[in-house]
Amino acid sequence: MKIFFQSEKFDSHALLKKFSDNNKKSGSIISFTGQVRPMRNNKKITSIDIELYKKMAYVQTKKIAKKIVKQKKINDFLIVHRYGRLYPEENIIFIAAASEHRAEGFFFTEEIILWFKKRITFWKKENFKRSSNWVESDSLNK
Repeated sequence: MKIFFQSEKFDSHALLKKFSDNNKKSGSIISFTGQVRPMRNNKKITSIDIELYKKMAYVQTKKIAKKIVKQKKINDFLIVHRYGRLYPEENIIFIAAASEHRAEGFFFTEEIILWFKKRITFWKKENFKRSSNWVESDSLNK
């Protein structure tokens, strides 16, 4: 059960392979990879900037993950979230959950992503060719 916040790129395929290899006794491995989208409201995104208070984000993520693990019997999980300047098509987040049944893994993945969209202390700015906008947490769900 690991949580990482990093500026470095990651390979979601390699992460999933290693996670799966480490959880052969689980009946289900669910994963989600979020990427930087190329457009918002018909405007081309050139990059995004993600800022966070790393220590607080870690504590917040650990708290919600621990609650879900207890509630849904998750055998293992891995969460990797990037920060800094990211470009379209680059990975932002990777979430993997190992559980006995798929429903628990899907629940874990969905709850973590919703938590990141609404509750984690992140600030996200989308950069366009001639402007930039800070993204409010409500619009992160779109």
